[in-house]
Amino acid sequence: MKIITLTERLYFRKFIVQDGIHFLEMNNDPDVIKYTGDGPFDSLEAAIIFLKNYQDYKNNNMGRWAVCLKETDEFLGWCGLKYHPEENMVEVGYRFYKKNWNKGYATESAKASIDYGFKELKLKEIFAHTHIENIDSQKVIEKCGMNFVKQFNYDGIPAYLYKIDNQYLTIEKIPSKDTYAIRHPVLRKGRPLEDCILEHDDDPDTFHLGLKIDNELLGVVTYIKKDYPELKGNQYQLRGMALLKSCQKKGFGNLLIEKGEEILKNKKANLVWCNAREIAVKFYKKNGFKKIGKPFVIPKIGLHYVMHKSL
Repeated sequence: MKIITLTERLYFRKFIVQDGIHFLEMNNDPDVIKYTGDGPFDSLEAAIIFLKNYQDYKNNNMGRWAVCLKETDEFLGWCGLKYHPEENMVEVGYRFYKKNWNKGYATESAKASIDYGFKELKLKEIFAHTHIENIDSQKVIEKCGMNFVKQFNYDGIPAYLYKIDNQYLTIEKIPSKDTYAIRHPVLRKGRPLEDCILEHDDDPDTFHLGLKIDNELLGVVTYIKKDYPELKGNQYQLRGMALLKSCQKKGFGNLLIEKGEEILKNKKANLVWCNAREIAVKFYKKNGFKKIGKPFVIPKIGLHYVMHKSL
């Protein structure tokens, strides 16, 4: 049995088919599913089939987990993270046997799930929702440090939406040599480490930003004081934008750009430009950059476009 994470009283593990009886019993208690929108299972076999078909661990590297008491291995309920591909968001959720209510298990397990999502899965943010009449669940969510976002309909149910940002995430200036650990595997894989060194890396006006989670460096970007001939203004070139694979497509690149532009504005810069790889054009467009000129090829790297943005 693989333990996903631990708390003072609890441990989390993946579901097993033997948990079918717990799913049957919890979902057959109308108080337990009152605000969930779920119905009861017709039989133990139906609950077991649900567990056999549960693919979240495989598809999303996360899911709901069985919450068990360390002292006795008793199954208390479940808690964990669910990825919603349509909204590209991750949500924390929980459900416990009624006999286990009001013992702090929901808050303890929800906090642990959020912590796991931020530290281990490198998530940028986590959401939660609760029925507008489910006051107890709202208290749990608020104890986890989540903030109210809006009222909305969740599968036709009136609900409140909450969110918490990754409190372990920082973006700070770093030395040029620290960028190599990210540039090399992402931008210069299979090439000599020296290829990670950019011209003007150590110029007085150049600065490098590192995105860290729990003090682990996961992404970098560099800004160099350099003009593009066809553009006017106090310019900087963005170079070396890179995020480790585990952190890509999670919104962290946007955060690096936002922080970089904040610093550039303080430096009275009014324009930033970059040589964008073909696969990155869509990303830069979403961040307000526009193409200029014709595409060109950088040897050993591929097709690029010059893109720029006014600040």
